[in-house]
Amino acid sequence: MFHFDRIQQRVLLIFGAAILLISCVLIYMEYGHNAKGAPEDLPVDQWVHGSDSTADPADAEKEGRPEETEEPEIIMIYITGQVKRPGVYAMTAGQRLDDAIKQAGGCSPQADLNRINLAVRVKDEGMYYIPAVGEEIPADIPALQSGEETERGKININTADQKQLESLTGIGPAKAARIIEYREKHGGFKTIEEIMNVSGIGEKTFDNLKDEICVR
Repeated sequence: MFHFDRIQQRVLLIFGAAILLISCVLIYMEYGHNAKGAPEDLPVDQWVHGSDSTADPADAEKEGRPEETEEPEIIMIYITGQVKRPGVYAMTAGQRLDDAIKQAGGCSPQADLNRINLAVRVKDEGMYYIPAVGEEIPADIPALQSGEETERGKININTADQKQLESLTGIGPAKAARIIEYREKHGGFKTIEEIMNVSGIGEKTFDNLKDEICVR
């Protein structure tokens, strides 16, 4: 059995205390290093066990990229007749004739708005003619002419006046008046065949004029 005098005991105590102190310092330094490396905005379980290594890098790239927005389609239309500033205008696809008239400075006091459809959507390369009250519109210039339509030269039975209707084959003053009366009562014609619902216009008359008319 070992026996230590007082000096030896003190040396052993100092040596043991030194080892204990060094161990405590090392443990503290290691703990402090791990704590500083933990992200402050992550939950404890994530920085203790490690970050999620399965995260998709593409997701992070998407988060940093602004969302792409579709550019509105720009179309060009020509509006003339009874507007304050006739001309060619750039418009957004889906806008209506009423928007085009406003862009052209509005209608003149002589404009006959009862003969046009302000709610119609304008189309690219379309020509839109605003007639005056009592004006006789030439057959080759419909009040609403679209750039996508090939009805040039045909009479639109939804907007034609008495004189224009009388120019159709087999249509006199009485039938022209009945056509106008019918469209005002029923909100216009949906198809050219519907004109046969007008009193006095049968299949034979329709066959003679079907190539001269259109509806818009």
